[in-house]
This record gives sequence, structure tokens and C-alpha cells, in this order.
Amino acid sequence: MSRQANPFQRTTIMILFVVGFAAFVALLYGLGMGDPGTGSRNGEAHGASSSVVGYKALASLLEKTGVPVQYSRSQAGIDNAGLLILTPGPFTPSKEIDAVVEERAYIGPTLIILPKWQVATSDKLKRGWVMRGDLLGGEPGEHMLSGLAKVRISAGDQRPAGQTAASAVGSVVDIPERPVTMSGETIRTVVRGPASGSALVGYLDDGGVYAQLDRLDESRVTDPDAVHESLFPVVIVADADLFNNGGMASEQTARHALALVRAAATASDGSVTFDLTFNGLGSAQNLLTLAFVPPFLSATICLITAALAAAWMAFNRFGPPAMERRSIDFGKTALVSNSASFIARMRRGHLVTKPYAALIRAQAVVALGISAQADDPEIDQRLDELGEKDGNRFTALYEQLIRARKPEDIANGAASLHAWKKEFIG
Repeated sequence: MSRQANPFQRTTIMILFVVGFAAFVALLYGLGMGDPGTGSRNGEAHGASSSVVGYKALASLLEKTGVPVQYSRSQAGIDNAGLLILTPGPFTPSKEIDAVVEERAYIGPTLIILPKWQVATSDKLKRGWVMRGDLLGGEPGEHMLSGLAKVRISAGDQRPAGQTAASAVGSVVDIPERPVTMSGETIRTVVRGPASGSALVGYLDDGGVYAQLDRLDESRVTDPDAVHESLFPVVIVADADLFNNGGMASEQTARHALALVRAAATASDGSVTFDLTFNGLGSAQNLLTLAFVPPFLSATICLITAALAAAWMAFNRFGPPAMERRSIDFGKTALVSNSASFIARMRRGHLVTKPYAALIRAQAVVALGISAQADDPEIDQRLDELGEKDGNRFTALYEQLIRARKPEDIANGAASLHAWKKEFIG
């Protein structure tokens, strides 16, 4: 009887398998990643925004100067050891900012840029562009910082262009035309505002030692017990025009922003993370997402490669699969032999010498009818009185075995003690 031909060629099956497998992996990737850029081009004030109030220019400048920059869409970004830049919206609850600052006190520095401008969109503008409106005023910022410090925020009037302000991280910086300043008992000045006692940028006087920021206004914490040298600074930017895309059009402002970021990041790992969760751009990571991002991506690639290799071997198997032998045979003899081989391979023979010697001793006690209440010296004396085997009494053979460390010494000691048992006990 002729053998029926296979209706499917091996090449056809392989192509179908590879195409189907690739489509399945692409489906998993799409489900896990989604669109990571969704919503980032909304024109609002955050690190991924290219509008006039966004901070994309600052992020690009940092990247071009060698600073590692990343965007955080989850709470995991709070644990990054570098500088975390928060760009909260005007309605961000103060308790959420408090929680981040408290958690990062000993992790890394934090820079908070308060919102300044109201914005509006228009169909006539490109996607991601907005029209800048009026100032938000000081109330939103004061409410955001209410849990950190009692701060008064003032929105200044129109000022002539070209005026400069002293800075703790550089010589001077241009004052925005409509400056927003802050003041408070626990706010130390980093960039001095136009009015006396006001600050365009400041840091929270929380007992930390921040020599890179206190050139204009030193900490007022004088109690040595209240000073914590391991704290990281919390820098607050009252006027967002010193960092946003509109302000970064000025070379002097851009240089100052870069210097301030580097000063704030002192004693950290030097990286910068822009938080996007306060701007409504957060996303929860799932297992599929983690499978396609480092460091888990390498494990995913290994699993895919292993699956392809297994499929290749399945298509190229020659003959029926061979029956594997049992690794451990049945029976007491096989069990003892395997156990002895395992002990020898692990080089732990010295761990069984004392239990074996104690076993021989216990068998001798039972065979001779020695009282269970007898102590060890009495038992040893009774066993030694039985006589010698090859010139050695029981206690000598017992001590010789439990002190043996080399395999040959252990084997000889065990054999001698066993021979003594056969001689006097049977």
C-alpha cells in the first residue's frame, strides 16, 4: 500500500507559524504599550508640551548638554534618584504635592514650577499650540503650597523689558515682563524679585544644608538638632517664564535655567525626570508593558527565541522520542547508593560520621541490655570492656571516625567500627 503524501509542505507550515507568531507578539505589544504619546500635545504646561507655556525646550536643552531626561507617567517616577520636576496644574490638590515632597525628602531633589498663565486653544493653531491669556494670580499657587509652607504669591504689573534680578546660581537673569513672586517665613531666595523680600525662585527652608542655593539668602534654622544634612532641597519656581518655552527664547534665561537645574540636582545622580501625572497624563503600567521595556525586554527576547528554537526542533525531529531512564531507580539498594553518591559529590561525608557512630553505639547498648539511664562514660566503659578489635577498643574507633575528614579516612573508620560491631555484637 502506497504511503499517502502530506498535503502541506514543511515550508508552508513554517511560514504560517512565523507569520502567526509575529502577529501575536505585535498584538501583545500593541495592547501593552498603547499610544505613549497620547495627550502630551495638549498645549498645557508640562515637560512634554511644545506650547508657549510648556517645558519641552528645557528638556531638549538638558538632553543636548548630556543630562539624562525622562518623562514619568506613573507614581514610580517619584522614586527616581535624580531631580524630579513637578509642573502641577492650577487645580492640583496640595495633599498630592505634600505626599511627593515628603516621600522624596531622602531620595532626591524636587523642583516645583507653579502655573502662571491661562491658556486657550483654537482651530486656527497647530496641534499642541495655545493662545496665552491672563495671569492665573496667586491663589492657585498659594493653595498648592499650603501644606508645605505659608506662602504669599503676588502677580506683578507690566514692567519695562531689560530689567535683571540677582541669582544664587549665576550673576543675573532677565526679569519677566509680568513677574510673579512669592514670600514667606520658610522661603529662602534663589532669584531675587523686584520687590523687597520677594523671590522669583526660592527653596524651602526645611533644615537641610543647601550651600549651592543659599548665596542670597541663608537658612534661618539655627538649632543644631533641627539641621539635617542628608535632606534634598525643594526648589519652588514662582514665575514659570524663567523655565517655559516662551522664556527659553532668551539665551540668558536658558543659561540660567540650565544652571539652576544643575544646582538643584547637586548630590543626586544628575538625571532629570519630568512628572506628567499632575497634568492628567499618567498611565498605569501593566505586565504587557513591562515585558517590552528594559530590563524585562531581554527576558522577553530570550523566551521568544526559545519558542522559535523549540518549534524548529519539533519540525526537524528524527524518529520517535526516546524513553528517558529514571534518574533514581526503585529499591532500598538504589536509594542507599544514590544517597551515598549525592553525599560524596557534595563532599559532605564528614556530616554523617557522627550519626553513624551514634547508631552503632545505640545498637550496642540495646544488644548488651545496658540501662537507658546510664550516662555516656558508663556506656563507653562497658563497651571498652568487651575487648579490642585490631588493637583498638570501641571509644578509640568511635573518636577516630567522628574526627575523620578525608573520604578515605571516613571509609576506613566506618569499616573498622562496623567490624567491631560484627565481632562483639553480631
